[in-house]
Amino acid sequence: MIVSIPRSLRSLSWFFALAVPTPGLAQEQTSAVGAGNDEADPPEASPASAKTPSADTLAVTPTEDDTQTVARRKAARFMEFDKLRTQGQTTDFPGVGQTLTKDAGGVRSWLYDHDLYFRGVSSNTLTKDVSGNGVDGGAQSYTGQKLTFTQSNELRLSWKVGGSGEDITQINVGGLFSVANWRQLGPSGARFSNLTVFSSFLDRTIEVKAGYNQNLSDFVGIFAGGNPILASGVAGSIPLSTGMSGGTALAPTFNVQFNAKNGIYSKSAIQRSILPEGMSADAASAGAGLKFTRPGAKALFIQEIGVRHASSPDSRQIWLRGGGSYNTTLYDRLDGAGRERNWSAYALADYQVYQPDTGAAYKGVYLGASALFAKDAVNVYKRSLEGRVYALGLIPGRPADQVTITVGLNSFSRTGARAVERAGGVAHKSQFSLGALYAFHALDGLFISPSINYIRNPSFVGEFKPAINLGVSATVLF
Repeated sequence: MIVSIPRSLRSLSWFFALAVPTPGLAQEQTSAVGAGNDEADPPEASPASAKTPSADTLAVTPTEDDTQTVARRKAARFMEFDKLRTQGQTTDFPGVGQTLTKDAGGVRSWLYDHDLYFRGVSSNTLTKDVSGNGVDGGAQSYTGQKLTFTQSNELRLSWKVGGSGEDITQINVGGLFSVANWRQLGPSGARFSNLTVFSSFLDRTIEVKAGYNQNLSDFVGIFAGGNPILASGVAGSIPLSTGMSGGTALAPTFNVQFNAKNGIYSKSAIQRSILPEGMSADAASAGAGLKFTRPGAKALFIQEIGVRHASSPDSRQIWLRGGGSYNTTLYDRLDGAGRERNWSAYALADYQVYQPDTGAAYKGVYLGASALFAKDAVNVYKRSLEGRVYALGLIPGRPADQVTITVGLNSFSRTGARAVERAGGVAHKSQFSLGALYAFHALDGLFISPSINYIRNPSFVGEFKPAINLGVSATVLF
């Protein structure tokens, strides 16, 4: 059964939505595969050893080498376009070469010539638990218990206003329209998703970003290899529950990153916390999302140190990062015994263990692991552990298809569990999940991703059989 829980727990009830991994929610939480994005684009074919055509044939038909030359030129042009994309993110969708529009009608070329870059993403997800955990007229407790639908549509424009060489100064503005049939995943409606100024100095040695930002896209890298197409797990719940901006909750921030030549970086931020009641409550009362101050929301300090190398013919991809946050905002204790400040800590690693083709260096098998921690007294999730294996471009003839398998073990708050048990309810100590997702590259600009997730204890409170969530998501890139 599900029982009445203390007010301090009810204030975080939005968060039970994250008890079930769902690709749509994870995609909604972010709006970057950072440096690895362009690697995920299908590689060009290697030059073929072709027959020598006749002079007549050459006069009317482009040779195979000609076709490949045109393809290479287009790819190089798209990479030039992508240099103007939103900077400073670790998590992003693929670039222009993997969009529906590419350079149709020369629009992208015109934008590039005027130092502009446009990106549109539509993420659409359906999730249903087929295990039989019906609600019998009661309230929905987790994603998929009822058929759950989410849609997130973002349009973003980046404008280069200065810079030379490797450095760039740009203004970014984005708008988001989201819909969900379960309010715990956020209110439906339109709002800003980004309004920032970015500038780099000394050939990218220093990078600065200021404005209204989703810092979940700039820190942690919770998605497999920074790739939201391979959205997995519930690790993103801890950064959000401890105050980091993301998804439908925007907040003002000032970010600084220092980069060394060997791939080592240090990134820091001072951000106004999102509301302690959570992402959904923050978005519901934020209007267009550009409120500078919010009642009860104070300063959040974030620090991350890492090393990142993209895959190349000479090396395999590696990304190690660790950090944490300290939130001066006061959160209600889950047992109702006062209020306390909040914090988080995390360590994540992704490494390419198999690289079969140095000519298409992104292809291969990757291993990853995550460990995230939060304060027990004020967070429903106090620990989130995940192991993952994912493969890119290994299926013959399918160079852009991707697959991921994840296993997760999450620990619930003991403070909250004792409060529920004192009230006569049922609470759980942990949650185990096992999931698989296949991202099918239907065509440039469209990924169809069926998934299946097994979740033991899909909700923190209440007695439920293990959930078996079947899902499908469609990601459209413009």
